[in-house]
Amino acid sequence: MSTPPGRPRSSAKKGLLIAVAAVLAFGAVGGVTAYTLLKDKGQPNASGSDKPSGTGAPATTGAPATSATTGTGGSGGSSGTSGTPSAKPPAAADPTAAETKNINLVAGYHLTFGDETLRPQKGEDGGYELSYDTGGYLDAESKGGSLVLLDPGQTGSLEVCRAETRFTENVEVNRLSQGRQVCVTTGTGHMGLVTVRGVSPEDSPSTYLTLDVAVWRNAAPAS
Repeated sequence: MSTPPGRPRSSAKKGLLIAVAAVLAFGAVGGVTAYTLLKDKGQPNASGSDKPSGTGAPATTGAPATSATTGTGGSGGSSGTSGTPSAKPPAAADPTAAETKNINLVAGYHLTFGDETLRPQKGEDGGYELSYDTGGYLDAESKGGSLVLLDPGQTGSLEVCRAETRFTENVEVNRLSQGRQVCVTTGTGHMGLVTVRGVSPEDSPSTYLTLDVAVWRNAAPAS
């Protein structure tokens, strides 16, 4: 039995269609693969420059900022201190008086006001601050020293002795009745107030004055 003439042609055509379909299918798969690869390649790198803008330390650019206030003024600026003159330091407080009572100062002896313990020492002509001269007078011998005999009833103090200017180098004992006061300024910068409490009686074997002495050390006004 002979093969119909059109059958071989139908088989060949069918085979061609299958081949075309296979090619199309392969092409479609390849296109999808290529598209996927290309898409992945175009995605931004998460570890690169697409970090969230709100995280991390802020970038610093340019020169460092200048402080609003400076310790010293440059050109056109102001310095830390203005042209206002500084206030004067407060005046030093007056020293406290060192008082010694009932000193028996014998003629031929002296007192040194700078001594911590005010006690008569022998000597009357050696440039002493206050001596009882055997000639019968109190004497300020130190260089720059002076005495002022206050008036009867006048009460002495540091202010009074600083203000008085009736200077003398010696005061006769016969003017020194009980209660009279003498301001003493030494050449070493001390001031004193001597108050006469008594004189030696006539039958005493020694001649002396009984004195209360107040000393203000380093209180003499500048000359």
